[in-house]
Amino acid sequence: MDTKAEFRAHLKTRRDALPAEAREAWSKATAGHLDPLCRQRRVTRIGAFWPFGSEIDLRPAVAAHPDWLWFFPRVASTQPPRLAWGTEPLEKGHWGLLEPALAQHFLPPVQLLLVPGLAFDDEGYRIGYGRGFYDALLAKLPEEVLTVGVGFEAQMHLPVPVDPHDWPVQALLSERGLRLLNAGG
Repeated sequence: MDTKAEFRAHLKTRRDALPAEAREAWSKATAGHLDPLCRQRRVTRIGAFWPFGSEIDLRPAVAAHPDWLWFFPRVASTQPPRLAWGTEPLEKGHWGLLEPALAQHFLPPVQLLLVPGLAFDDEGYRIGYGRGFYDALLAKLPEEVLTVGVGFEAQMHLPVPVDPHDWPVQALLSERGLRLLNAGG
């Protein structure tokens, strides 16, 4: 691929081509792997995201744990890229994404942050949609927040171009389970 934009388009097309039934089953399996991680680490405050297009769907995890506090991102600014975080209820926001109606936190008050992406490498670097929201957030998160890249196994272990402003996640989560990386505690 010649450019990051072309690489992103290729990755999105590749993910879109995964069968819908498989994506649904893999999303449920991934949600199941989240449960033991959270119970082992006593995590009850989680930063998550609502699915966009063919993205992994974390709603099964949210539905299975109404006792946990789920925070979702809302686009606060595109220049500079900045997210604000809040809980449900959600409403349509930027790009048709479901976002919290009220988002009061610029840093999510969470113990675990689930991070979307188009692809993840073995070091925890990711390629997202190219707007820089999550890289800006990862740069400012407190060290005690566990960051986990979430996607389908077909999106894992791929070569990802890394720029100086990119920040890796500490673990990867897919339908095959959780994998802590070198930075993951």
